[in-house]
Amino acid sequence: MTNLAINLTIDATLQSTILPASIEALNFDKLKFKLTSAKEAVMSKDVCQFAEQEYKRFLALKYFYPKETLVPNKLVDEFWHAHILDTRNYHMDCLKVFGSYLHHYPYFGIHDELDQQNLENTFKRTKELYEIWYGPYPDFTIAARCGDDHACHAPSSCACRVPGACK
Repeated sequence: MTNLAINLTIDATLQSTILPASIEALNFDKLKFKLTSAKEAVMSKDVCQFAEQEYKRFLALKYFYPKETLVPNKLVDEFWHAHILDTRNYHMDCLKVFGSYLHHYPYFGIHDELDQQNLENTFKRTKELYEIWYGPYPDFTIAARCGDDHACHAPSSCACRVPGACK
């Protein structure tokens, strides 16, 4: 289960007024059930609700800035992965929102120090764009989910990885 320390303050006025209608209309009920209630539940309902809001905001930024490379935080990335695994719905949702498939590149930041720095700079830019549209970026941390009592990921809310990280 995702271990989070999270401030769940959600500004409903921002959420409902700045999302394109095609993104607002996305229905994640089945995905949220799988993430919270099925045998393989990985997050609480409150965290999942927050993840959905933040994922929709991330999609909105991709919609508003189609040429920008954007980096999701770890929670949004986890929700995005779950959406991608629902291949038919993900494909149809992408067509409805973007007119084409939204690809996910999971290797950004893992090659060397320069690649890691690019990832961190891109995440910083993502946060700047987020704050223009939605106000302060959510402050939360996500614990590493690796065994053997060692941290695999850099202490960051983006999906940054350290060289030699376990997979």
